[in-house]
Amino acid sequence: MPRPELLPGISQHGCPPVVACDPRPAIARARRRALFRDVLQLMLVVAVDALLIRWPAAHVPMLTRYDSIALVTAVNVLMIGYVWLTRALPRWSARRIATTWCPAERSRLRS
Repeated sequence: MPRPELLPGISQHGCPPVVACDPRPAIARARRRALFRDVLQLMLVVAVDALLIRWPAAHVPMLTRYDSIALVTAVNVLMIGYVWLTRALPRWSARRIATTWCPAERSRLRS
């Protein structure tokens, strides 16, 4: 026997939750800012390299030109490594934390 309604207009089916906050625009904005910052940093590195290459008298004080070029090369490698690590470390951390999640949530992280 079907259960009678307790109140008129009230159904037994639940209503879907209302989204109070959609994080997608904020995440997209943060990713754009990070990309802009990375491009700006890499452009600065390229500008310093161009200055060093085009101006033969350019060198770091108390270093020879060849030592200066070696120093700038090391800074370039460190800057590229830094930009890469700022992207890779959060991803690795999220994957480590995701090991405690259910398989459906873990699959969202991989995509």
